[in-house]
Amino acid sequence: MVAEEATSEELRVQAEESLLRLLGRREHSQFELRQKLRQRGFPNDIIQALLVKAETNGWQSDERYTEIWLRQQLATGNGPLKIKAKAASKGIGSELLDHALMQAEPDWVAIGFEQLCKRFGAAPAAQKSEREKRMRYLQGRGFNFDHVKQILAQQNASDDAHSY
Repeated sequence: MVAEEATSEELRVQAEESLLRLLGRREHSQFELRQKLRQRGFPNDIIQALLVKAETNGWQSDERYTEIWLRQQLATGNGPLKIKAKAASKGIGSELLDHALMQAEPDWVAIGFEQLCKRFGAAPAAQKSEREKRMRYLQGRGFNFDHVKQILAQQNASDDAHSY
């Protein structure tokens, strides 16, 4: 925690050092940095000034953070609904996320199909209960119903292609 006797300048220097240590480890959103600096006991006025300085100097960028974070989410195999829900908890605005998604142009069906095959194999479900289990799995990963239908149809089509 921050010492109570520290002067305003000492607090600013300590806050900047903390911020640079955090950014040295990985990218952070402004939201995350604000939370972490508050937890360390720095005053809001110093935090705000420091966040402005970090953005101005190019140390921190919510756009850059969003792009990196989105790539990680796509690589993990999360669907659009889960990504949007998680983005809010990271302080990523919907406009920023929508722009990053438009730039990334993810193929949701391909991502979901890959996750489905990793989990259940390439063979389609033989029984209705198994198909429902796969649907719940995909929905739990954040894919909407239309994507789930397309993914399962692709799995059936790929099995038909291999059966000849």
